[in-house]
Amino acid sequence: MKSGRLERLLPLTGAVFAVFFAAAFLISGEPVDVDASGAEVIAKYDDEAKAYILLILLLIAAVGLMFFAGVLRSRLREAGWEPIATTAFGGAVVTSVALGIFGMMQIALVDASELGEEQVAQALNIIDNDNFMPALIGMTVMYLATGWHCVRSGVLPKWLAWLSVFLGVLCFAGPAGFIAFLAFPIWMLIVSIVLFTRQSRVVAGPFGPTATN
Repeated sequence: MKSGRLERLLPLTGAVFAVFFAAAFLISGEPVDVDASGAEVIAKYDDEAKAYILLILLLIAAVGLMFFAGVLRSRLREAGWEPIATTAFGGAVVTSVALGIFGMMQIALVDASELGEEQVAQALNIIDNDNFMPALIGMTVMYLATGWHCVRSGVLPKWLAWLSVFLGVLCFAGPAGFIAFLAFPIWMLIVSIVLFTRQSRVVAGPFGPTATN
């Protein structure tokens, strides 16, 4: 069946994620230090308008990520090795939920600021500084599953497949893993454009069906 225009544009939802995630990251600015006082935290989160703009950006990013995850899973499944395709999709789900957790924390911090609850604001800020783990787990799974699959299947160019594996491994490198976190929207943008520009078809390969141009 011939795909419609909107279906052909679906891979670009990864680019939508990349743009809005980067915008949200920039708008959020420097996080308040974990040892900051409650008064300092309240001073940071007294701008309700900024917080809700951030929430909208995160919402669009998370929705874009899930639509892209559906496209990625479909392309990987076409080339075989379905369990790894599903694993990559699961990583996107975890990352999307992590964005929701981050947004939830922003709402809670704004509420604590409005109520003038310094102790609550201080406690929430500590949690907010340490809530990166779910996002890192999801991104690591997406990197490794996509890269591993594409090294075998050729759905993505070999250089991009190996780069994905490298970034996934980098996520385990302690503080250096933050580089992989920062690289995620750039990686998503590249993968999105590659999937959009590549017209895939399925042929037989040594490991089962393989996607080619």
